[in-house]
Amino acid sequence: MSSSIKAANNDLNHTDMVEELEKREESYRDLVENSPDAVIIACGDDILFINETGASLFGAINKEEIQQKKVVDLIHADYHEGIKERVEMVTSGNATDFFEYKLIRLDGSVFEAEVKGIPTIFQNQAARHIIIRDITDRKKTLALLLNAEKLNMAGQLAAGIAHEVRNPLTAIKGFLQLMETKLNEHKSYFDIIQSEINRIELILSELLVLAKPQDLKFAPVRLQTMIEDVKTLIDTQAIMNNVEITFMNECGNLIINCDQNQLKQVVINFLKNAIEAMPRGGEVTIELKKHGFNQVKMLFKDNGCGMPRHVLQRIGEPFFTTKESGTGLGIMNSKQIIENHHGTVHFWSDKKGTIIEVILPINGHIIEKSKQKRSSLAKNGQ
Repeated sequence: MSSSIKAANNDLNHTDMVEELEKREESYRDLVENSPDAVIIACGDDILFINETGASLFGAINKEEIQQKKVVDLIHADYHEGIKERVEMVTSGNATDFFEYKLIRLDGSVFEAEVKGIPTIFQNQAARHIIIRDITDRKKTLALLLNAEKLNMAGQLAAGIAHEVRNPLTAIKGFLQLMETKLNEHKSYFDIIQSEINRIELILSELLVLAKPQDLKFAPVRLQTMIEDVKTLIDTQAIMNNVEITFMNECGNLIINCDQNQLKQVVINFLKNAIEAMPRGGEVTIELKKHGFNQVKMLFKDNGCGMPRHVLQRIGEPFFTTKESGTGLGIMNSKQIIENHHGTVHFWSDKKGTIIEVILPINGHIIEKSKQKRSSLAKNGQ
C-alpha cells in the first residue's frame, strides 16, 4: 500500500474520531442540560458550562452570567480552604461524596446545598462534573419535624407536671387560707406566698393549654370589631405604660371564619409583649391589609429596643423568655393557634423595634361590598 493511501486512511480515521468525540460531547451536553440537578462543568477555577437548572438556582438571567464567574465566587468564604482538597481529589480521577456547602447567588444571598464532584472529559480536556442540590427546603422540613417532636414531648411532659403539681398545690392553698385567718400579724408573708402560688397556677394553666389544645369553634367574625375590642381592653395598660396603640385598617369590615376567643388571645399576647418591650413608652401600630387573593395580613409593630438575632431565632421555644416573670409559653401557644387556623406568623426585629406578621385565610366577604351588591340588585328588580 502506498504512503499516500496510508495517509488518506489516517486522515479518515482521525476525522471519524473527531466526529465520534463531537457526538459524545453533544450527547453529554444534552444529558447534563436535562438533568433535574444543577450541574456545573469546571476546569480549575473556570466554569466551562452550566445547565439551565444551575443558572436558575444561582439567580442568573442567562448562563453567560455564571460562566463569567469563577467557581470560588459561588462558594461562601468559610469553605474556600476545605474545597481545595476535594478539587484535588476529583482532578486526580476520584469522585467525592455529597458534602454540604453554603453557596452564594448572584444577588449575594446565601443558601445551603450538597455538592458532589465527578471527574469527566469536556472539550477534550480533564474537567470536573459538579452536581449541586439545594437543600434549603429539606433543612426547613427537618427543623419543623424536630420542632413538632419537641412540642409533642413537651406536651406530654407538661400534662404530667401540671396534674402532679396541681393536686398538692390545691391542698397547700386551702390550708394557707385557714392559717391566714389566725395569723394576721404575718400578713405580708402570706401575701408573698399567695402571689407565688398564683404564679404557679398560671404556669400550670399554660402548660395544660400546651398539652391539650382546646377544640376550635369556628364562626364568622368581623375582624375589625374583634381587634377594636382587644385594643379597648389593652388601652388602659398601654396608657399606664405611656404607650399609644394605633389601629390602621385597609380592609373595611372584613369577615373571617375563626375561633374568636383563641384569636383574641393571640392579639392580646402580641400587644402585651409589645407594651412590655417599651418600658419608657412608645407606639404600637396594628395594621390590617389584604394579602393576595384570599388572605389577610395583620402587622403588630413597636418601636422598642428590638431583639438580637440569637434571641429572635429562639422565639416560640418552650420556656424560653427574656422577661423576668415570663413563662415562654405565650408566644408558643399563639403560634399554635395561628397554625390551627391555617395561618402563618413571622417575626422581624432590629434596634428600631419588632414587627410580627400574621397571615390568615379569608373565608368570608367584605360586608359593605355585599350590602352594596344586594342594594344594586334590589334597585334593578333582580
